Amino acid sequence: MADDEIQQDAIENDEGFEKKARKPSRSNELKGGLNINSMMDIMTIMLVFLLVSITSDPLSIKQDDYLKIANSTVDHKPEDSVPITVTKQAIIVDHKNVVKVDCTKSGQICQGDDYKDSGNTYSIGKSFKEDGSEASFMIEPLHKRLEEIVKQQKEEAKELGREFKPVATIICDHEIPYRIISEVVYTIGMAGLSDLRFAVFKGGKR
Repeated sequence: MADDEIQQDAIENDEGFEKKARKPSRSNELKGGLNINSMMDIMTIMLVFLLVSITSDPLSIKQDDYLKIANSTVDHKPEDSVPITVTKQAIIVDHKNVVKVDCTKSGQICQGDDYKDSGNTYSIGKSFKEDGSEASFMIEPLHKRLEEIVKQQKEEAKELGREFKPVATIICDHEIPYRIISEVVYTIGMAGLSDLRFAVFKGGKR
């Protein structure tokens, strides 16, 4: 009887082993299937990116001795655009100096604290102008950089199925002369950015 019990147990164990052997592993079930963890990681990254894009201020302006923008009573919120910053030292696009702004005080090149004074003379050197002409309104390095940005934005808009908006925002020091502003506006328009805005601070304080 004991031998029969032992034999029976052995048979049952063999059957259990066969059942376990036939049962596919979870890794085999998922092989070739969708990796949910990776998809969740991608969705989380996309969500964070969208939240940052929506909540962030389209314009971030830090004022200093070289950039103090004008005040205004307008109540229009900034829109997504190509920002062009004109300081007392340079024209800046994408946080990079594109063109040097010349500054003179009493006929001498500005140094250090001279930029804090009013009454300085500011200009764009003719070496940056079209054909090297001082009378030209076309600022060539600025035009070239903006054309690159416009081309890139048009391609991105096409890929996303959206309409390209040719909007540019000029962030300009309040002491920059009208001549430079005119040259910047002309150059921006020639680069394909036809909708221009000026950044100002709302209220009476800078």
